[in-house]
Amino acid sequence: MIEAPNIRATLDHKSKATRVGWNGDSSKDIVALRWLLLALAASTTATAAIRLWSILRVDGLDTPKVVFLALFVVLFGWICTSFFIAGIGAFVLSFQNSRAETARPRSVQVNASRTAIVIPIFNEDVDRVFSKARGMIDSLAGLGALPQFDFYVLSDTNDADCQAREERAWARLHGAVSAVGGHLYYRHRLKNLGRKSGNIADFCRNWGALYDYMIVLDADSLMAGDTMISLAERMNANPRAALIQVPPQLVGRESLFARLQQFSSSVYGPLYAAGLACLQGADGNYWGHNAIIRVAPFMRHCGLPALPGKPPLGGELLSHDFVEAALLRSAGWEVHLAPDLGGSFEEPPPTLIDHLKRDRRWCQGNLQHLRLVFAQGFRLPSRLHLLFGVMSYLAAPLWLLMLVASASVAYESHVLEPFSYVGRYPALRWPVSHVFELAMLVLAVGALLFGPKLLALLVLLRDPNARRAHGGGVRAIVSVLCECMLSALIAPIAMLSHCGFVLSVFMGSSTPWTSQRRKEHRPPLGAVVRRFAPHTVIAIAAALVLRSYLPDSFDWFLPLLVGAALAVPLTVLTSSVRAGRFTRRMGLFLAPSETTGTPLLGS
Repeated sequence: MIEAPNIRATLDHKSKATRVGWNGDSSKDIVALRWLLLALAASTTATAAIRLWSILRVDGLDTPKVVFLALFVVLFGWICTSFFIAGIGAFVLSFQNSRAETARPRSVQVNASRTAIVIPIFNEDVDRVFSKARGMIDSLAGLGALPQFDFYVLSDTNDADCQAREERAWARLHGAVSAVGGHLYYRHRLKNLGRKSGNIADFCRNWGALYDYMIVLDADSLMAGDTMISLAERMNANPRAALIQVPPQLVGRESLFARLQQFSSSVYGPLYAAGLACLQGADGNYWGHNAIIRVAPFMRHCGLPALPGKPPLGGELLSHDFVEAALLRSAGWEVHLAPDLGGSFEEPPPTLIDHLKRDRRWCQGNLQHLRLVFAQGFRLPSRLHLLFGVMSYLAAPLWLLMLVASASVAYESHVLEPFSYVGRYPALRWPVSHVFELAMLVLAVGALLFGPKLLALLVLLRDPNARRAHGGGVRAIVSVLCECMLSALIAPIAMLSHCGFVLSVFMGSSTPWTSQRRKEHRPPLGAVVRRFAPHTVIAIAAALVLRSYLPDSFDWFLPLLVGAALAVPLTVLTSSVRAGRFTRRMGLFLAPSETTGTPLLGS
């Protein structure tokens, strides 16, 4: 232990409620909005399902057709719900004068509550971690609020050299922070029990009683000083709020893959955040970082027992955040999403490989929630959060199964005998074309998948500040079109990868706890080939089979096959910093952090 505050000396710092301009939400309006979402999603899904059933039943329903229809209903309902959530968000944002980036508080009031800023780290880039901490400390100091916030770097690092560098970096920064009236503490755990959630639990046991609130950040997270103050004020104003989550904006990377994510986060993210905030109300969720938490109820209700059985579906909960939000709600506390606050940032993975490595860990953690969806005591919205998290990964194998089932149905129709018998007499079987009806269903699926992006673009174009922040209207339009094309190519790669993740989890393979690679880098070509050769082989084999046995349906599957077949060159291209910088010079995929600059990021 290097340094820790005196617990007795600060027990008298308790919060006093301070009213700010935030009064929660109307439960009646939220219930009505939820019923509206259900009605829209259910009616749209039922209409599409009835249309598909009317096509499939012409030649009689058999097992492949029933499977195809059932999977279609589940997946169409899934994307339909997402579409209408984005639609609600677009409606909300259309009536605001500015987007989240410009919806920051105009005045800052220092409150009397005590808040800890906790930064759990594990074998991270030491200079980047402490540089971010220094930026946040300077931001609070510039607002005169630093005495109300203490910073904790909570290290689980198991590399001796890295841990020594952490101590030296802390010692250098500690003196500078103390000179301006701030406190920066550093703690290194000898036993890394419970991973990140265990790290936070250890902090709460040792120092939680000192603080009213804690703001939890990741090693790659940043939060502006006025955002931290606003969060503390909102907690003071609503004594029933246990957690307020601020949607983080992706920033700070230069590779093409990262810039695609940063652009998508800036343009599309506000729609979903606004829609979710309207629908959730006090039944919000927790994303594990960039959120403020009321310490006392968190300590009282959010202990995480290990699941029965062995990993991957048993043992420690990898995705602890959803469960902690559900536990707070089951105890009667409120959990809110605050999309109106800006000043919340995190860094995206620099390459597709790094993105999928993180997804593998999230997949295992979310699939563990299958065992908790029907746990006793959880509220229905919390169960839905858990179920949606599970579905975000189960959707991939379901899409793949539906594609296989659709190919099977098409093949059966292709090999139908040209005649049948009525008694002893042959009767010609006249083929009935359903190309138009099927094309309409495919277009409907495409509209639901890409419609939110169009809505986000329209909302952006309505706002002059947002247009300028994304390089102007023309550049924003071209960027959205290019992003749609690239995301359509990457989607089948992610789908096949997620199928492998789900299969490996159910076969008993558990993911180890490793640090994330956050710096830009070019993955070795050999590693890329080894990682994505199966995708290429599967795509080419599927193309050959479809071309041989279903030539008339080949074009329908071609968009999915191209992306998977090009997995290796796409990964190499999107990992390139040079390609990312080139698109920036061309004015593509611009985000506010690149155009208007963000002082906290040093730009």
